[in-house]
Amino acid sequence: IEILNLRDFATDKHRTVDDLPFGGGGGMVMKVEPLDNCLKHLGYKHIQDEAPNEKEKIILTSAAGRQFNQPKAIEYSLIDRMTIICGHYLGIDERIMDLYEIDELSIGDYILTGGEPAAMVMIEAVGRLIPKVLGNFESALEDSYMDQIVGTPCYTRPADYDGIKVPKELMSGDHEKIKKFRRSEAIKKCLVNRPDLLKHADLTDEEKEIVDKKTEK
Repeated sequence: IEILNLRDFATDKHRTVDDLPFGGGGGMVMKVEPLDNCLKHLGYKHIQDEAPNEKEKIILTSAAGRQFNQPKAIEYSLIDRMTIICGHYLGIDERIMDLYEIDELSIGDYILTGGEPAAMVMIEAVGRLIPKVLGNFESALEDSYMDQIVGTPCYTRPADYDGIKVPKELMSGDHEKIKKFRRSEAIKKCLVNRPDLLKHADLTDEEKEIVDKKTEK
């Protein structure tokens, strides 16, 4: 991971990276020139000069962007390089979008002071999908959202705590039964917390029945 300061790519003596917006109004706008200089420094080319490299992505964190999600994290984990521009102020000069192919992404429907926390979320989500980053890579592949279903309830020892027992299916030793139980419980949890995800989930006929029964109640 390399962190760059946009001020290092400003050309005036004050190293200015923002200015007032044309048309008036409150807030400041990130200047196009320092951003352009920074991306050139990283080896990116203007789209009118050269077709974008599909194995490299430029991302802008923005409340107005498309939502960053697990499929996006998987997509970015398969490329060679991603560069994240951390949005600030009122926004960035729109002309940078005319010069480069940039994915404008948001991590949620709320406003942050700067894009750094969003960048950290994206780096974490993408990085853990790269082999050898996690001690157990298989666990990343089984994580919530891999198939648009949130995770199943988890249990560990003791098997009985204050009269509350671990579900017998998880104690059975039958891997197929355990897998089926976990999937069923994940769907039930998803219905409560994130029913919107089920619209895009790949469900079997049996799983659709679970959804229908819960919805009827």
